[in-house]
Amino acid sequence: MNKTKNIREVILEILLRIEKHNSYLNILLQHYFNNYYFKSEDKALLQEITYGVIRFRQKIDWIIKHFLILRNKKLPIEINNILRIGVYQLFYLDKIPHYAVVNESVQLVKKIKKYEYANLVNAVLRNVIREKDQLKWPADMKGNIEDISIFYSFPAWLIKRWISRFGEKLCIQICETMNKKPKITIRSNPIRADLDLLKRELEKLGIAFQESQYLSKELLTLENIINIADSDIFKKGFFSVQDESSALASRFLAPLPGETILDMCSGPGGKTTHIAQLMKNKGKIIAFEKNKKRLNMVEDECRRLGINSVETVLLDAAKLCSNYLGIADRILVDAPCSGSGVIRRKPDLKWKNWDNNHLKILNQLQKQILNTAARYLKNGGEILYSTCSMEKEENDDIIAHFLSKNKNFIILNSDSFLKKYGVLKYNTDISQSIQLLPGYSGKNVDGFYMVKMQKVNME
Repeated sequence: MNKTKNIREVILEILLRIEKHNSYLNILLQHYFNNYYFKSEDKALLQEITYGVIRFRQKIDWIIKHFLILRNKKLPIEINNILRIGVYQLFYLDKIPHYAVVNESVQLVKKIKKYEYANLVNAVLRNVIREKDQLKWPADMKGNIEDISIFYSFPAWLIKRWISRFGEKLCIQICETMNKKPKITIRSNPIRADLDLLKRELEKLGIAFQESQYLSKELLTLENIINIADSDIFKKGFFSVQDESSALASRFLAPLPGETILDMCSGPGGKTTHIAQLMKNKGKIIAFEKNKKRLNMVEDECRRLGINSVETVLLDAAKLCSNYLGIADRILVDAPCSGSGVIRRKPDLKWKNWDNNHLKILNQLQKQILNTAARYLKNGGEILYSTCSMEKEENDDIIAHFLSKNKNFIILNSDSFLKKYGVLKYNTDISQSIQLLPGYSGKNVDGFYMVKMQKVNME
């Protein structure tokens, strides 16, 4: 891999592809990292600016409009994104000289042959530099959805939805938490190295860490590290990268050595491999995944971690396969969802089109997967339904619908689990469900939902 590319050109290309083609930021970044060579500091800056512009896009657009002489002037999408890149650096980065930000932005305009906008970009950015410290933000934030939307850079319809659901104070807390850069959390792999050995290896590398909030005996939160997956200890399988909310789901499932477990939507393998570790690599995990590339990721992860108890199956979890009827002691249904709980990690999700039809399509899929999973469970077996969503339609509503159609299932108590790990949940209509919210449940916790049910013999 010896191809090189100017990073600001790459940043512009990524932003344009997200806006024009609804592409996903994390996938685009990985594409460029796989196909081009970047020095480590350039890679870090590329990530910083792309994630930052997307995270604060609405706020940045308000700033740009404020400094345009003709505020309703329609700018070409390329120029708008060049201004976004420049404004983000001026407001949120302090190591790049202001004159360099202006010069590089103007050069980028010329590079894409939009020469007639060079003076405009130069003038807007220079005005920002002169007046940014005197900028007056939307004043009356209280109760004004539009002002909250601009200041915290979330679409107004989502602010309205969350205020209706959680109240204004909690909505703002969620937005504030989601706008902070997420720290990387890693899960130790006892098959390769215990937690103490992992800590010693991190110390040797000069990587600062803290024990995680809830799962301190297996998860560590890293400070100021970007390329941990490039380290030798990652390649040796000493740990996996996994958020604490996700790891709590595997813990709540409570798999035991020797059991048969189904993971209905296993890619890329974080929960699958955690379940295998909790089972001490003894028993059988059948990992379904309909996407071949994601299934390969599960297999690669198992190999890296030294796990041999997982059987991968290329299968659409929504479609019933008679081979697996009534075989499972426990099932994990980590259902496809809107991802509203992981916006801090995937900020482009907040600008996707979540119309009612989008949620209805997801809801139908969630119901199908859960209903199919129920057919694979033994009598007395347990099923955990989870999503990385905070939306009632994808969580409580799915469970309520499932229970209305499946009278041989009961919800299991979550109180002892919450007490054991000290987990703070947000109460929903289903009292034994666990809804985690960013900020409310912890400063480094994603939005996540889980509920555990048992299949009872009605005879």
